[in-house]
This record gives sequence, structure tokens and C-alpha cells, in this order.
Amino acid sequence: MSLANFSFFMSEASTNLKRSGMMSFITVSTIAIALIMMGAFLLATMNMESFLQQMQSEALVTAYLKTEVSISDAKTLSLRLTSLEEIEDIQVVTPEQAAKELFANPDDQQLLLIGVTPDSNPLPTTLRMKIKSGSQLQPLLDKIKNEPMIDNFSYGEDLFQQFQGLSNLLWLSSLIIVIMLGLASLFIVYNTVRLTLFMRREEIVIMKLVGATNWFVRGPFIVEGFIQGLAGSLLAIVILFSTYKFALAKLGTLIPFFSTSIGIEQLFKLSTKLLMMGLVLGISGSLLSLRDISKFSKSAPEGV
Repeated sequence: MSLANFSFFMSEASTNLKRSGMMSFITVSTIAIALIMMGAFLLATMNMESFLQQMQSEALVTAYLKTEVSISDAKTLSLRLTSLEEIEDIQVVTPEQAAKELFANPDDQQLLLIGVTPDSNPLPTTLRMKIKSGSQLQPLLDKIKNEPMIDNFSYGEDLFQQFQGLSNLLWLSSLIIVIMLGLASLFIVYNTVRLTLFMRREEIVIMKLVGATNWFVRGPFIVEGFIQGLAGSLLAIVILFSTYKFALAKLGTLIPFFSTSIGIEQLFKLSTKLLMMGLVLGISGSLLSLRDISKFSKSAPEGV
């Protein structure tokens, strides 16, 4: 495409946008609203994933040793497990220490002295392991589940499964929302361009009569769709990220233990995705409405 053609397309697209000002505004607003909702769901999912990973990394994996395992064997096992790359720290908890933690209340201390002796203590020796990151939780569990001295282990699996289920639900909801809003925006752009075609029907027929190709006629409308998609996506990004920090602060007030570690890089990637979505919506809507431009321009209006 030559520079002259591109300049002509830009000029015609600007004229079209001015002529159909209200419809262009509705199109840009629709794309922006759709992208804001898409981005909000994606941000919610990213924050849930980040929160889940933080919970996993801060969780302690507690391994309960078999009753016949002695303290010296437990310490030997502890030293061997320390070499695993997933473990940041490991602590051996004797049955006596576990009993004191269980009966930490001063009133319960008397019950501990009366009812629990070293010989009658039913609590097992345990290993408390802190993992380096949430992504290493499952690999660690796979490695320790076959240890002969370990009877059982726990890591708050029910809570993690609930959060994981919620995260999966958010991803599924995001996908459905993205598809539905994308189709709605595509429909709006499609009808806006079709309306512009009817408004410029006479001009299009004249261009065809003097030898303009279909792609030359389509050019201004494609540029118009590009501009609408770009404007809608930029508007969505500005609104979305200007309210994100505020919403995050409010959420932190309502749920004090909620925290997230989404960085600038992840937000930049999301912005890029939203920008690409907006451009795709704008250009695709224009291309769909222009697919039958030859048939559209066959019938010349009266007087041409």
C-alpha cells in the first residue's frame, strides 16, 4: 500500500467518523465496556491465582511419622529431606512439644500434667516443612508420600482445593464473558460500518464506476474500524487500571488476609492483550460488514 493510498484512507476514515459521530461514539463505548469487563474478570482471576500461590508458599506441610520411629531417626530423616530443592526449612516436633502446643491454654496445662505422660502420649513425632514457593508444593508431596517412615501428611488440602475450584470457575467465567462480550462488540461494529456504507452508497458506486477495486473501497472502513478499536481499548485500559488499585485497597480492607503480588510486567501483558482484543474487534467488524461490498454497490442510486 502506497503512502498516498494510506493518506487517503486516513482522511476518509476521519471524515466517516465525523459524519457518524453518535454511532462511532456508541461503537467505541461498547468496545471499551466489553474490554473493561473482560479485563476485570482477567484481573480477578490473576489475583486469585496469585493469592493461591502465596497461600501455598506460606503453608506448612506437616508429615506425621509412624509411632515406631525414634527421635534420632526423625532427625536423620529431617537432614535428608533438607537437601530437597522444594524445602526452605524443616523442623522436628517431638510428641512432648506437640502436646504442649495442643494444650497451650494455661487452664489446659493442668490437664496435660495429669493425663499425658511421656509413655502415654498418643501424639506422633512430626516434621514441619516450609516450601520455597507454591508451585513446588505438589512436587514435594510426590517425593515424600513414598517415604517409609512417614505415616501421613497434611497441608490444608481442603482449603487449597476450594480456592483452586474458585480459580478454575473464574477462568471459565472469564472465557465465557470474553466470548459473549466480544461477539456483542463485533455485532455493534458490524452494524455501524453497514450503516456508514448505506450513508455513502452513492460515493461507493461512483468509486466503483471509475475503476476502484473492492480493497480500495474497503480501505477507509478498515482504518475506521482500527481507530475505533484502538480508541475503545485505550479508554478501557485507562479506566480499568485507574480503578484497579482503588478496588484492591477496598478488598484489602474487607478481607485483611487477602494479598496479591501482581507486578507491572503482568499488568503490561494484560494491557497488551486488551489492546490487541480491541483492534481485532474493530478490524474484524469492518471486514465482516464489507465482505459483500461487490453486491452492495451493484445497484446505483437514482441519478448516477
